[in-house]
Amino acid sequence: DLVKWNDPLVESAGFAVNDPYVEMFWLPILGPTATWLLRRLACGLEHNPQGYAVDMCDLARGIGVAYSTGRHNPFARALHRCVMFGVAQQIAMLPERTIAVRTNIPALPTRHVSRLPEQLRIAHHDWLHSSAQ
Repeated sequence: DLVKWNDPLVESAGFAVNDPYVEMFWLPILGPTATWLLRRLACGLEHNPQGYAVDMCDLARGIGVAYSTGRHNPFARALHRCVMFGVAQQIAMLPERTIAVRTNIPALPTRHVSRLPEQLRIAHHDWLHSSAQ
């Protein structure tokens, strides 16, 4: 099952997952498959704000990757990256596992900005400073 990750601070100051900011700055960190997965999950929450059940195999095929059991397939790696970088979290709710997904994500943390190519670091600085005015 999927639910919205409620975080009032990020909701008020963050960026919608379909905002160009995400594509410009989070994409190089999350990777393309994880970014598409995040967007697809958040889109489902727009249509089902109380949460919804998702067939992971269908979801994987819907974003153009294979799904198989285990942790070493492209879909599982993308989901793991979403969790690892804090845009989704797994919530153990018996008998099923629930995934909470952000529909807004925060500005890229400094430690990740430093991993961007120089041109994107400059663009990121300019983006945040121009939007703060």
